[in-house]
Amino acid sequence: MRTRLLAALLTGAVVLTACGSDADKPITDTQRQWVDAFCGGVLPGLEAGLDLRKQDPANVAAVKAAYVKLVTSNATAFTGAEKKLKELGAPDDELKNVHERLVKFVTESAKSYGDAQAPVQALEPNAQFLESAEKVLADTNVVTSPEDLRATFQELQKRPKYADALGRSAPCSEIRSKGQQLGQ
Repeated sequence: MRTRLLAALLTGAVVLTACGSDADKPITDTQRQWVDAFCGGVLPGLEAGLDLRKQDPANVAAVKAAYVKLVTSNATAFTGAEKKLKELGAPDDELKNVHERLVKFVTESAKSYGDAQAPVQALEPNAQFLESAEKVLADTNVVTSPEDLRATFQELQKRPKYADALGRSAPCSEIRSKGQQLGQ
């Protein structure tokens, strides 16, 4: 009798485990790459933005160089993230919508920054440079839902295996560290 009861319990446990959600499964290498691609698309622009903030506003040539680096870094990083995210596809079925919104965001961001590169580079390094560069970025901006970036972080944080992956990802850890620098 005990053997049958034990067998029934074990069978039930195996069936329940097999029916577990995707969230219960360990993160795959592809899912980890997706998290790295996501954060890797944001990190270079954050670093360039920090560098821009460090510049002495009186040194307009240095401000321009840092701003050009910001635009170029974002264009390159978002283009790379777009390619990698498209190659990898959605990390799982539950995140398909998040993936599609993120790909749209990085695609639009890559285009916006790419279109701004030449006009920003052509600006004279004078007292109006920063204002003019911001106008160029505003004029070339085609990002329809800038909140999608924050929403992606929030969606990933809700899911334990992705929250853990964000914590273990080198680019995501750098974003967190550099984000703390912004708060200081």
